Amino acid sequence: MAEVVLDLEKIKHPYSGLGQFCIHLSQAIIKQSDKDFIAAYLPKGNYELFPSVEKKEWKTYHKLTGVSVKASIWHSFHQEAVYFPKDRSIKRVLTIHDLNFLDKYKGSKKEKMLKRLQLLVNQSSAITYISNYTKEIAESNLSLPENTLTKVIYNGVAISKKSKSLKPSWIKGVDPFLFTIGIVGEKKNFHVLVEMMNHLPELKLYISGKSDSNYAKEIQALIIKNNLSNRVFLTGKISEGEKIWMYKNCSAFVFPSKNEGFGLPVVEAMNFGKPLILSSFTSLPEIGGDLASYFYRFSALEMAEVVYNSINGHSLDKSRKLIERSRLFDWNNASKDYLKIYKDLLEEN
Repeated sequence: MAEVVLDLEKIKHPYSGLGQFCIHLSQAIIKQSDKDFIAAYLPKGNYELFPSVEKKEWKTYHKLTGVSVKASIWHSFHQEAVYFPKDRSIKRVLTIHDLNFLDKYKGSKKEKMLKRLQLLVNQSSAITYISNYTKEIAESNLSLPENTLTKVIYNGVAISKKSKSLKPSWIKGVDPFLFTIGIVGEKKNFHVLVEMMNHLPELKLYISGKSDSNYAKEIQALIIKNNLSNRVFLTGKISEGEKIWMYKNCSAFVFPSKNEGFGLPVVEAMNFGKPLILSSFTSLPEIGGDLASYFYRFSALEMAEVVYNSINGHSLDKSRKLIERSRLFDWNNASKDYLKIYKDLLEEN
């Protein structure tokens, strides 16, 4: 068996956030590592993604029995992991993306989830975080055992402005527009953008992403209430080509989320050098830096002023700097940091 086993169970949902994280990070790690150093634990239906490495088939009953592997390190790719090696002497690396449950739940459920995460932390030899914000929240609510290795390793971005784009069929004409994308759930806070559009009559707004939630229905009702059905649109899921076209052609990317461990769409948009207008909450200022504009409050008129000033104050120089900043978020760089952690742990043996 290889020295390091990557827990890629979530790859069974390849287009989810964690699925994409599993695919891109693991492939970069494998590319950068020595032959036979890495093995992948994943569903058999996803084997074709990793033709050159040893594989261990994921089974649901491993949740109860543990996974029989011979390795030195097991890397759990997310903080809700439930699959672990049967051999307790195998060192564990745990990647923490967020602690969203602290805001989502209260009382006994919140305490139960925090207790479970603390147990995972206690059993880990190294903890990685996808942002400094996530690290601060985790270390404020958890106790790290002495001598635990910790490191912030930013996610990479697989999208490229050179990739093939496809104009969505629902884009008619050449009207300037704002764009945002993400699962349409409450934490994304997309509803605050609707009333804002009353103060930006020259622009349209497209909100893309899975939109079958009750929250999405509330947004649609708000659109109708504000007579904005001809300027604000919930598009549902879009293809990769359509997403690239939207990034390339939007007047600005807006992202009012109140709860992000990282904010992948922000970096994707940054890669195209477009104006970024983000919530000032959680990890987003860390990702956007001083090149983004921010919503410090969610007053419709104030938000509209921020958008207007950001678009009109944009320049070729700022666009160039945004693209340059996007290179900080690179899967190859991330993979080198993870490989360094694996090797540090191996040297401790």
